[in-house]
Amino acid sequence: MGKVMKGNTIGKSSEEEVGTTDFGALVKFYRKLRDYSLKDLECASGGEVSSGYIHRLESGERSSPSIGKILALAKALRIPASILTRTLLQGLEEEERPFSLSEVLIKNNYFLGSGVGYLIRIIEHIDRAEWSPQTKMREMYQLSEMIDDFKQAMD
Repeated sequence: MGKVMKGNTIGKSSEEEVGTTDFGALVKFYRKLRDYSLKDLECASGGEVSSGYIHRLESGERSSPSIGKILALAKALRIPASILTRTLLQGLEEEERPFSLSEVLIKNNYFLGSGVGYLIRIIEHIDRAEWSPQTKMREMYQLSEMIDDFKQAMD
């Protein structure tokens, strides 16, 4: 099981922190969720994305990364690239576009210290789990471990 991040705040509950650029806010959110520094994320991307470039994305100074950088960041953050690309393709008005539960938690500032990170991991695990007869017991055990971590973070 992953490292417990007791007391580590994933995000601030201010509009500026989440609303600067959706892409940058998501990169920062998932970077902190993985407990990566800017340099750690650069290394995890295989050097494809420099720590300075990541900082500029997160601060809103840069907003149009290449597809190569998006794919490298998604792989390094261990998330589907669609999570990041969706924020760049704002073809629909905000109120018409469907939001994932993770996006709702991030965008609406439901930051519970490190608890929101655990909650999102639980949701993502449930969504991605195969739930076949061969994997169900292992996946249930993993889910119960994640719930334990979430409860500890909330205490």
